[in-house]
Amino acid sequence: MEGWAKIKPAALYAGISDRTMRVWLKKGLKHSRMNQNNVLIKYDNIDEFIKSFEVSESETKKLDRIVNETLRELRLTK
Repeated sequence: MEGWAKIKPAALYAGISDRTMRVWLKKGLKHSRMNQNNVLIKYDNIDEFIKSFEVSESETKKLDRIVNETLRELRLTK
């Protein structure tokens, strides 16, 4: 999607709350601030921000292994 959005439509696009969108802005999501009440966010910047947290398959497998080992250990201690 191309173009710009205010906070509410940007949050809807990303599938998050307005509050979370404001947190993302504080954490570095690129945006333009026309004045105190007028924040504009490019849809492309939202996509880039989300993509920066993308997890690779090897990281996912490693996390699954750690979770499974921890669950196994918990079952043994009962």
